[in-house]
Amino acid sequence: MTNSLNCIKCNNVYTSEEDDAYYCESCLEQKKKIAEEVDKKMAGRVSTQVKSDLQLYDEALQASGASKGGIRVVNAKDLGLL
Repeated sequence: MTNSLNCIKCNNVYTSEEDDAYYCESCLEQKKKIAEEVDKKMAGRVSTQVKSDLQLYDEALQASGASKGGIRVVNAKDLGLL
């Protein structure tokens, strides 16, 4: 069953088999072009992982071998606090 719907972006009337209104063909093509451009821009970026203070603390703890007798102690200089 073909439905007559209004595009959610430009409000033009279009026909579709779907029951819910989405994008007309021209707006859908524009949306895809924009998505391709964004994907190209994002592909060139290098992502860096941000570490929390707890992760930094745990790494400093493992590196210094400071866990003795169940007490977890790290030198403040190792954490960059002094």
